Amino acid sequence: MSNQTSVNTFLLLEFSNVRELQITQFFVFLLFYLATVTGNLLIISAVTLDHHLHTPMYFFLMNLAVTDLGSVSVTIPKSMSNSLSNTRVISYSGCVTQVYFFLLFAASDYTLLTVMAHDRYVAICNPLRYEAIMNKGACIQMAGSAWLTGLLYAVLHTGSTFAMTFCSNIVDQFFCEVPQLIKISCSKLYILENALLFLSVAVAFGCFIFIIVTYVQIFSTVLRMPSSQGRQKAFSTCIPHLVVFSMFLFGGALVYLRPIQHASSHTNMVFAVIYSVIPPMMNPVIYSMRNKEIKVPNKHQRSTMSNQSRVNGFLLHGFAEIQQLQIFHIIIFVMMYLVAFIENLLIITVIIYSHQLHTPMYFFLANLSFQDFGSISVTVPKSIANSLMKTQTISYSGCICQVSFLVFFMVSHFIILGVMAYDRYVAICNPLHYETVMNKKACIQMAASAWIGGVFYSTMYTGATFRFEFCSNVINQFFCEIPQLLKISCSDSYLNEIWVLIFGSSFGFIYFSLIIFSYVQIFRAILRIPSSQGKQKFFSTCLPHFIVISLFVVSGTFVYFRPSSSSPSAFDLLVSMFYCMVPPVMNPLIYSMRNKELKVAFWKLITNISPPILRQKPFSSAF
Repeated sequence: MSNQTSVNTFLLLEFSNVRELQITQFFVFLLFYLATVTGNLLIISAVTLDHHLHTPMYFFLMNLAVTDLGSVSVTIPKSMSNSLSNTRVISYSGCVTQVYFFLLFAASDYTLLTVMAHDRYVAICNPLRYEAIMNKGACIQMAGSAWLTGLLYAVLHTGSTFAMTFCSNIVDQFFCEVPQLIKISCSKLYILENALLFLSVAVAFGCFIFIIVTYVQIFSTVLRMPSSQGRQKAFSTCIPHLVVFSMFLFGGALVYLRPIQHASSHTNMVFAVIYSVIPPMMNPVIYSMRNKEIKVPNKHQRSTMSNQSRVNGFLLHGFAEIQQLQIFHIIIFVMMYLVAFIENLLIITVIIYSHQLHTPMYFFLANLSFQDFGSISVTVPKSIANSLMKTQTISYSGCICQVSFLVFFMVSHFIILGVMAYDRYVAICNPLHYETVMNKKACIQMAASAWIGGVFYSTMYTGATFRFEFCSNVINQFFCEIPQLLKISCSDSYLNEIWVLIFGSSFGFIYFSLIIFSYVQIFRAILRIPSSQGKQKFFSTCLPHFIVISLFVVSGTFVYFRPSSSSPSAFDLLVSMFYCMVPPVMNPLIYSMRNKELKVAFWKLITNISPPILRQKPFSSAF
């Protein structure tokens, strides 16, 4: 594929050459993107977490929200990144990826809209057989067929598009759009792409006719209803779907069927925004605006978050009721917290102020230190304060904050550890391409992905946990730990939490397997190095990271997968201390113990900030 084209990259359309306007475009697209993500995530969360919405219509609506979220995530982030970086470039593989995923989500979206029309037809025109026809198996098959159709269409369309040769690398659009790629093609294979495009239009037109006929039947049935309330309810579920379908169809038709040879760049851009950005942003608004069932569960969720539990606060398990032991606990916790604080702050400070350490490995290490400091700051200070004030209470909102931030820092920590393994893999197994692969932009994107992954999982996990009804307010732990909260739950909704836990565990296992595979390749490469000094250098950078991963995974797995005891024990407290306090204290020591670069940079920093009288001895003599 790469040999058939004369270009390795494409140049996307800029919104403006003026830097101020580029920044404005970035913030406008950021607002669009955040609104789209928020709206669609709310739809997905409402349908997933509320049992009243576990019906075929809302199941398909949830799938539609996923396709909307996916389609807007394919195009907007790259455009925002280009505006910030003041560039127009997208790689050949990046362009292929954009076309493929955009077509996948767009085709799946269209198919789902057709399926939703059929669902409304059966519900209104044949209500007595609705549950038999639209059963769980049939719904899953229909949704699966929609995604498979999108997958097949994306593969065929992307393959035929990039089988062409291109006379230019200038794409007259802010993302890789198929009509614009056909426009710069100089291959006769564009005929194949046009034939596939016409076939797609024919299939889409057939679906359109099916939907129109369906809605004619639906409206004729609705208008025959004697009850005005019944008509209003039927219209409230059908009109949003018809509006969304019309918006999607006419937006796409304007772009793919209009002549583009003489269209101006700004016209192309406006049409692209209308059909690729506006529908995913407006669909959640349209579906929820006239839909009482969506609005009521959202209101219900907000109210039940604070009212469904019979407790306004929780009682944390103290270490001891004896005054002397409480003082001992305070001293131990204060010492561990100060050590973790000083160590991680030193790591961050040394990396920031030492230009020799401005490399990907130490950039990720600084992020890791910040996460370690954050995770220990979530739990230890509250426990110290409770011991000082001789209390065991934590407010309901305080417990939510503890769970949210602890999960956030730990998930981000785990993802960063995986990124660091990949960094070491590239550095050792592919050193000639290291600077190209691990460039500044790639490192920032990887670190940001780790933090965003932590936010996403923390939101999902915390939301699922605090939908419970709690039969007790006594937590057998010195902080709000999720296994202990599950233990005092008396709600059937714990199944949602179990599914979130299974999802997290599956992701963690796959991610951990990739880390292990990376280290197998790394150690094989190291053992082939002829120089013992070279082996020692590489082991000194890899072994600390491997030890940190093992410490984190083993301790976390032991806590979350062991059976919880029915009564508090000293063992439970020690295990929790081990996984939430020991890693933040030990990680800086493990990374600095065998790392000469970090130690040299530390002593240089100490020398630079020390009084002049202490600088008389040459720095090099200290080593």
